[in-house]
This record gives sequence, C-alpha cells and structure tokens, in this order.
Amino acid sequence: MGQALSSLESAAATASAMSIQACIHSGTVVLGPCPSTAHATPTLPAYSSVTATPSTLAPVPYENRTVYTFHPNARDNVAVYYGQSPNTTAGGLTALCQSSNVDIVVLAFVNDFFAGNGYPAVNFGPACDPPNEAQSTKAPSLLSCPRLATEIETCQHIGKPVLVSLGGYTANTSFASNAQATKFAGTLWNLFGAGNETPGLRPFGPELVVDGFDIDNENHHTIFYNTFVTALRSHMTHDNSKDYYISAAPQCLIPDESIPLQAMHQADFVWVQFYNNPSCNLNSTGFQSSFEAWSKLLANSTAEHKPRLYIGGGAAEPAGTGYVVGQDLREHTDQARNTQAKNLGGMMLWDGTMGTENVDRHGYGYLHYAKPAMQ
Repeated sequence: MGQALSSLESAAATASAMSIQACIHSGTVVLGPCPSTAHATPTLPAYSSVTATPSTLAPVPYENRTVYTFHPNARDNVAVYYGQSPNTTAGGLTALCQSSNVDIVVLAFVNDFFAGNGYPAVNFGPACDPPNEAQSTKAPSLLSCPRLATEIETCQHIGKPVLVSLGGYTANTSFASNAQATKFAGTLWNLFGAGNETPGLRPFGPELVVDGFDIDNENHHTIFYNTFVTALRSHMTHDNSKDYYISAAPQCLIPDESIPLQAMHQADFVWVQFYNNPSCNLNSTGFQSSFEAWSKLLANSTAEHKPRLYIGGGAAEPAGTGYVVGQDLREHTDQARNTQAKNLGGMMLWDGTMGTENVDRHGYGYLHYAKPAMQ
C-alpha cells in the first residue's frame, strides 16, 4: 500500500486546480501494474465537492434492508479499501456500504504519524476539506471531513464496520520508543475513537466514533509495533459501548518485513496482500502454499479470539500484478478453501471504487464476483 498526499500538498493542489499523483497503495505514482510489493494508487484530486451520482458509478447490487448484521467470524466477508484510487468520488463510500457484496470498509490513510505538534497527517480522499480553524492552529496536517463523516454514519447505520487505515507504501509510520508508540495509540483514540480531544480537531467531528483501525505499515521497521497494537487494543477493551476491530495488511511473503507476527496475533482480521508479490500472488503456483502457511501462523495466536485470515487481491488490473478477472476468481479462492483452513475470513480488495467500476461484458462489477467467490 502507499502513502497519500500530505494535507499541505493537497491544499496546494486544490488552490492550483491541479491533480497530483500519489503513491498510495502500490508503491507507484503512475497508472498500470505496479512493480513494487504494494498496491497502486495513481492521480487523485486532493479535495473535491463532487457528489457521486448513478451515472458516475457502475451498477452494483444494493441491499433492500435497512439493517445489516455483521458477522466477524464469517468465512465470506468482503473488506474493501476506500479513498485513494483515481476515480474515487465524494459519495462513493455510501454506495459501497449499500452493496450487499461489501461487509467492511477501510478508509485510507493516516499517512504520517508525527506531522507536527504530535498529531498525524491524513488524506481520506475527495470527501474531505482543508483544515478547519482549530486544526490549522494546532494540527495543520489534519483535515476536516464532515461530508465523509455523514457517509460513515450511513455505513454504521446499515451495520458495516468502518476502519481507519494507518500507513501506506511510503508513509511515515515508525516509532522511536515504546512510550511514543503508546502515546500515539492514545492520540488516534482521541481523534477517531471514543477518547477526548480538543474541540474542532477530530476529522470526523466530535460525535462520530470509527469501528477500529487497520495496520498497514510497509516501511520495514517493526520495532515498537507490538506495544502500539497492545495500546490500541487496551483503549478498545475499556469501552464496551460497541464492538471494535483491529486489522493488519501484511505482504504474502513470510515473514512480513513491516508488521510483526505478535502484533498480527492481536488483530481480528489479517488480510494478506496476495498481489504485487509474484511468488505468492493469487494467480501464482505459490498461492495455495502461502495461504496455508499464513493460516498456520495466525492459528498459533494465544489471543482469546484468533485473527481471521483474508485473501487480499486487486479489484482491477491497475492494482498491480496478480490480478484475477472476476469470472475466474472462484477458481483461485477454491485453492484456499481446499486447505480446510478454519480461520478463513473472506477477501480484501484494493479497492472498492476500482471494483465498482471494473465492469465486465456481462455488466457485472468485480464486487459481484468477489462475494460469491468466498461462499
């Protein structure tokens, strides 16, 4: 995964009415297959007031129910990232959450842990605005996202968990000490969770509480991450008002160079990136053995609730190597099922917007194939 544009770069982009290319989820700043071991995210307007309409989104099945029940231990959940692919539009998050083929959405990214005054930098895509007055004064790398907050509330009302992703391919996500890692967990909890923060600083407003955090460290520095995840989990366990989740997004190569196994053992979901890694890509001969190895590693967790293993894949060719067309997806996911892995949890896709717009000659988007491929 890759780093989003900083808030200052984004603001400059808006002021000059220019599009800036960002290396977000695949380690590349250009469209097309990515040579790195991460996901691809190309040109993205920093801020936009564009609202998605039916004409701007490919057709996807929608739920007819108001209430949806999320089952964290299901084997066919589909998680999608949102916010950093080139055609992302304000309003697109709501459309994803309304799809019966999506169970979890992950907002990308908090991309710099220490951008100034102890606060992080964020870029969640076109549904955010430049920093408000309070943020500009105390934490100028934060953004004001009331429109995105409204969409998050819609997702939560439906019953779909919304997580905030921490990291990306070139993000600044290192810690200098255990104390710093613990403190930053508190900062995140105050900004996005149920903690207390200075009025005006919270990107999604004072009332909205997200459903958890996604660990997408890709900088090859694992030190102090065990402490960080432990601290995050501690905040969550002290609030029994709702269910919270932690996810992790390692590369399929073992061992992952950026997220320690002990930290992953504390997660609820681990979506392994089986793409942009030729030896263990979803469409490679090494996929099944890699999946089975990951299943065994995660099953060794001593946590009360062991993490569920997700198959991470690209939702369109620009996501990078290892992409499998929708009609062939079931053939490959069957390899995972054939391992009889008891901790199979579903599939993760980079990303939801790509999957929605990746429509085949039959008129079906990629999400139409992903959910059935796990059932």
